[in-house]
Amino acid sequence: MISNCGICLLPVVRPHRRGHSEPPSAFECRPDFARDCSTGEEQLPNLDVFALMIAALGQIGLCATILLARAGQSQVYMPLSAFFVALGVVILDPAVAVFAPALRTQAIALTLPAYLLLGPMLWLYIEGLTASVPWQWQRRHLWHFLPTALGLIVAGILIALPLDIREQMLLTGELPPGGLVATIVLSAFALILFWPVQAGWYGIRAIRRLRTYRHELRNLFASNESRELYWLSWLVLVLGGVWLLAFAAIIAENLFGRVMIGRRAGAVMALLLTWTLAVWGLRQKPGFEGRYLGDDSNEVPEEAPDNTPGQKYQRSALGEEQSLRIAAKIDSAMKSEQLFLDPALSLHKLARHVAISPSYISQTLNETIGMSFFDYVNQMRVEYAKPLIIEGQETVLAISLRAGFNSRSSFYKAFKLETGQTPIAFRNAYQSPQKAVQVPIQE
Repeated sequence: MISNCGICLLPVVRPHRRGHSEPPSAFECRPDFARDCSTGEEQLPNLDVFALMIAALGQIGLCATILLARAGQSQVYMPLSAFFVALGVVILDPAVAVFAPALRTQAIALTLPAYLLLGPMLWLYIEGLTASVPWQWQRRHLWHFLPTALGLIVAGILIALPLDIREQMLLTGELPPGGLVATIVLSAFALILFWPVQAGWYGIRAIRRLRTYRHELRNLFASNESRELYWLSWLVLVLGGVWLLAFAAIIAENLFGRVMIGRRAGAVMALLLTWTLAVWGLRQKPGFEGRYLGDDSNEVPEEAPDNTPGQKYQRSALGEEQSLRIAAKIDSAMKSEQLFLDPALSLHKLARHVAISPSYISQTLNETIGMSFFDYVNQMRVEYAKPLIIEGQETVLAISLRAGFNSRSSFYKAFKLETGQTPIAFRNAYQSPQKAVQVPIQE
């Protein structure tokens, strides 16, 4: 049997087990709506599960519409809109069972391609957010839709079957005889087993790409507030944990006939996932927006196996003596003209100012100076802020903005990384107790 068990995004395959008198079926009856699997009698819906799913569907409809409207200006929002639509199809069954029961078998069948669309759409959204030039749909993206297309074919064949056969397979737990039905069951079984593998593969790719993206940000920009996408890394990890639990539930359901997590827990997870994506996804802009790179590359490299300076710049013609001269020129320009006070300072802006290739500056920073551009600039900003902190005449926020930081939180983080202390603790260590009381630093 094939069904949705307790966890949202969790297809479960339960083949017929020996010792049971009832025949095997393709899709197991769902316990929350429509009818009792053993008696066939109509049941009232589980109202708390229904309410949670309706709330999630409302959020999904609103978010998908807003993102689709934004896609006219930036195509990066289209994959997330498609993700929301696929998630809506996955959790649509409770609403269909109440408001359109005649369409319930079609809705259940369409969950198969919807499951297979979630991973690709989340990946393409992450690819778009981390692209170094404006992201657009390309022909090379089509292969991501191959599993979904296979799922649509299986779902289409299933929907084309007579209504009584569909209801037997999807609602009452019976498997009508026939080779076509057996083929549908085997095909659906194979695609559902493929789904955790697909999800895990996209999850690993997403984590690696986000790590590479942050590495590139630190090499190119000095201020990266709201651009590091840590929330997406946490989301991918949480989804990975849910999908591992899903796989364990599939095994338990198949081998032991035990449901590990109920539908109520699945409904809560669906609502929390939708809410998280709504809160963060709607306000998240592409990481390079406003400072896209003017090169021929279409995106940040997907993998970064050779992040060590020696590997990254092994083909460069920059010699050690020339690198030392560049380091001295950069240091002189940064200190004498205080370029680090510019909150929008970037590697390319610095390169234009000193008339040196950005790649040479990056190589010099990483190999000769031993820092990323981000760390190099913020170290200078912290050094500039230290005397101001000791004086205690301005608030921490005012000092952080004056030093070139865009927020107090980023200043605190950089200051503690550089000194091992908070600004207040640093000042108190340089002042006598009496003077520290007389001129307190303000938050």
